[in-house]
Amino acid sequence: MDVTFFAAKVDCDFSSFEEIPKDSILGGGNFTKDHIADLLSCFKSASSALSDNLWLLPISFTEELAIIDDEKLNDIAVHWSDEGSWKETNVNAMDLAGHLLVIKYAYLQHSNKRIFALFE
Repeated sequence: MDVTFFAAKVDCDFSSFEEIPKDSILGGGNFTKDHIADLLSCFKSASSALSDNLWLLPISFTEELAIIDDEKLNDIAVHWSDEGSWKETNVNAMDLAGHLLVIKYAYLQHSNKRIFALFE
């Protein structure tokens, strides 16, 4: 499943990739909802599902992602790669770290907004 992470005000209600302003896109990849739920659990957070395909990621995740040290973010990616949703896959923790770093640095210019995940 393709997931697009983007920054927007809380009242966002996008339902397709085409609706997301290009300058709001933070990154994405081929992740399941279980993958994203496991990522959030690594940050001791949980999302709010606004619809079946649109999740508002918690403010605690957003705030921590913006300030976390890159080395600690790499450690979280290693932990994330050990979660159950990746069982029986050949996921590379450094690939996951790369995704997280892209999102982190893209988000810094949108720090007054929240992070959403749109599943398509």
